[in-house]
Amino acid sequence: MLNLKFDKDIFMSYPLLTSLFVMDFAMLLFTPLIRFPVIISIVLVSGLVYLSMFFGIKLYETQSAK
Repeated sequence: MLNLKFDKDIFMSYPLLTSLFVMDFAMLLFTPLIRFPVIISIVLVSGLVYLSMFFGIKLYETQSAK
């Protein structure tokens, strides 16, 4: 069973990617109010998927190393 534990040190070691992740998530959260063009929405969703996969891999690596 995969049990990922939230480790804030991973997020703090990548400050630029963490800020992009938070900004991207917030922008997509309020998309119904802002109404982005479709192309920008696709770019934002793909960026969020990439950052989620990046941090997921980093969290998995640190947990499997312990």
